Order: sequence, then C-alpha cells, then structure tokens
Amino acid sequence: MFYKTLYVGICAIGLAWVYNTWYTAKDVDQEQIEEDIINAWKKHVVSPPVTFQRLHVGINSNVDLIVPGVGLLKALRVPSGRRENKDVLKNLDDLQDTFAHFFAKGSAAERAFLDKDIFQKIVSTGNTLENAQYYIGGNAALMASKISEQFPEVKINFIGPVGPKLLEMLPKSLNIPTASHISTDEVHLIMEYGVGETWGDVQSPVANRFITSYDESNSQATMLETYFESLDTSKTDLVLISGLHILEGQSKDFFIRRIQVVCDGLNKIPKSLPVHLELASMANEDFVKPILTKVISKVSSLGLNEQELAFASLAGNGPHSSDFHHQAGPPEIYKASDMVMWLLQQYGQSSRNPESRLTRVHFHCLAYHIIGNVKGAWTNSAAAVAAGSRMAGKQACDVQQLNSSIVDLKIPKKFKAFSDDIDREFDPKKPVISWETDGFEFSLSPVLVCKDPQKTVGLGDSISATGLMFSEYMYASK
Repeated sequence: MFYKTLYVGICAIGLAWVYNTWYTAKDVDQEQIEEDIINAWKKHVVSPPVTFQRLHVGINSNVDLIVPGVGLLKALRVPSGRRENKDVLKNLDDLQDTFAHFFAKGSAAERAFLDKDIFQKIVSTGNTLENAQYYIGGNAALMASKISEQFPEVKINFIGPVGPKLLEMLPKSLNIPTASHISTDEVHLIMEYGVGETWGDVQSPVANRFITSYDESNSQATMLETYFESLDTSKTDLVLISGLHILEGQSKDFFIRRIQVVCDGLNKIPKSLPVHLELASMANEDFVKPILTKVISKVSSLGLNEQELAFASLAGNGPHSSDFHHQAGPPEIYKASDMVMWLLQQYGQSSRNPESRLTRVHFHCLAYHIIGNVKGAWTNSAAAVAAGSRMAGKQACDVQQLNSSIVDLKIPKKFKAFSDDIDREFDPKKPVISWETDGFEFSLSPVLVCKDPQKTVGLGDSISATGLMFSEYMYASK
C-alpha cells in the first residue's frame, strides 16, 4: 500500500510539473497568447527579394488511403499486444507491434510490408471502413501539390510513378511527363489516430499517423533515372527530391546501388542550383548511414522531423543519440538544436569539408520548428521558419486562417534554445527566436497545435515546402 501511495504521489508531482512547465489551454488568457503569436507571424512571414519560380520535383508518389488506425486493427481482428519496433513488416503481428510502439510515443513512422497478399487484404479491409478516404500521397507529390496550391505562378516539373487515380487528383498545373505514368496506382495506407485515443492499455499522447505500404515502383525508385535525365538545369532554380526511405524494404546491395545512382545524379547538378532532400521515417542504421555519409553532403538543404533527426544522430554517433530509444513527443529544444548543429558541422559545408554543399537544415516537430544554416548561405530564414510553423497549424486544422480558439501552444514556458544558452521566457509577441553561433545562423518558432486535427499526413512535406519557398539561396549571388 505504501508503494502504491508513493507511486501515485510521484505521478501527481510529475503531472504538476508538466502543467506548470508547458503551455496548455487551461492557462489564464491562453487564447490571447495564441492570438498574439498569430498576429506576430503576419509581420514575420514576408517573401525574400528573389523567389523560386521553376521547380523540378520527385521521385515518390502514390495514392494514400487514410483510415482510423485503431479502427482498422479492430476490423482486422488484430488484438492489442506488445510494443516493439520492427524494421519491416512481415505479417499482421508485426503491424500491431510496430503501430503500438509509435502510437505510445505519438511519433510519426513509416514501414514497408514484405507480403503483397497480406497488404492487399489490409487495404481491402480499410476500404470497408465508413470514414476511409483517398488523397494524394508520397512526399514528392505532396510537396509539389502544396507549392502549386500556395504559389500558382510557380512552374513545376514532376517526376514520379503516377497512376490513373493519382493523375486525376494532382493539380493540373503540374507538368508530368509521359515517362512518369504507370498503369496501376501504388497505394499507401495511412493509419491515423487522435490525441488521447486508446489501443489496448496504451494511450496516444498526440495525434499522429503510422504509414505502411507494399510499393513496387517507389520501393525500387524506378523513376530515379528519369528524374535526373529530365532535369534541365538551365530552366530550373530549385530541385526537390524525396523517397529514399522507401528503399529500406529492399536488400542492402540493391539499396547501395540505387543510392549510387542518386549520388551520380546529384554530382551533375551545379552548386549554384539548390537541391533540397526531404527525409522520412527509417529504422535500419545500415541504410541510414550511407544517406548520411554519401548523400546529404551533395544536397544544399535537408528537411526532417524528430524521429528522423534522432535516428540520424543514433546512426551517425551524434549528440543525444541514446534519446532515440526512449524519446516520447518533441525533444527538448536545445537537444534538437545540438543535433541540427551536428549535422551541419559533421556533413555540411566548412573549411574541413569544402566540397560539401549542405548549408541548411529544417527540423520540424509537433511543438516547434528550427532552421539552421551556414551563415550567409541562405537568407530570410526567420520568415521561413514562421511560415512553416504557421502552415503546420493551418493544414492540421484544415483552415485557410488560424484563430486562437482552435489551436494550443505546446512549447515550454522556459527553455534553452541551445546547450550553452540561459533559460528563456517565451514571448508570444516575438514568436521567432534567432541566434548565431560558430558561423551558423538559427531561427526557431513554435507551432500552434490543432486541437481537433483533420489531417496529419503530409504535414512535414507541406512544412518543408513552405519553408523553402520563403527562403533565398545566396550561392548564385556570390
């Protein structure tokens, strides 16, 4: 009885600490705080003097079937059980284990299915659910669609496997060469869940999603050669690439061969032309290491979330790497800053690594975003991070304009922006915090988290795309 009482007491103290440390909707005048942030963002989000107008985007695209994750597992008669992260999924037990693992953490994740028949059975069951919906899927397709929606004057050349259903859904403004057309759509299953939802004895801390697929076109990166062969560098001012993570379901030898194709293609792009790589969830260190050591030094800009950043640090022996195994929710701000700094120092452009073209990292998580860049390589980063943060709330709530009644501020009231920083009090009237250190520039802005999210998939892609479009690459002006 004593230990039970002690346990309850410790939990109560912990909850009190969380309540007092983080902003919540129950704070006095909370809606005014969020209103101040929304109004301040309006002043911060301004376009740079020179904007990107001609984009080359690829290589992953598919149709997303979005379903309630817990509802799907129940319809499949899969009982709740253990929580265990699997690199790939071989059966329904693996799906339950891995879904439950990330559900408990509230972290977005993506895993490939190895069995086509089992995956098709899951998709068929998903189609029977009352609120199943189809959307554009694939990081590259989502980035292209979001940019087309926000910046209709921008010309976008899109390369990726596009089936009949997806072709109907993509914006008509996209230029999609015939070489991108495939006869049957690739389908990815998006298992969404809400904050506080339960699966067995586990409760999700935030709203998020788990993605799984059996995808032959994207998983083999069949459009890689077409993507690079169709790139006209004289008629392009921004290159966006994503989809490397789906190769994780292949053998290591196959993965390495396709990564070499990526490296060969990137080597042919002049350094005056910025290249952005958007990462996505991976689970195999042997696959992540080649991306770190071979690929990211050949791109100008990198986009990634908390799971991808922590796993990159684990695979590359970076700071706070052990946090990956027990991290639940957003990392402490200074830890994210440390890891972004490590990426730039370890793999970015510097005196010890002059051939690297990596000069920018955009980190995004549920509660805040950070953009770090080599000083002078990019401008307008404060506006870019604010634009990306604002877009996260707008898309999650599915609204054109944010208002304080539908969102919550979730960053700490007091925090360190970087390891050697003093404790800061967050000022909602100054929601963008910028600093310089060791030749790098950083900008941070909180996210206003949607209270009743309508759509969580594709947030990272929209965030990164928006941040890029409000950034200016300075290499060409040197």
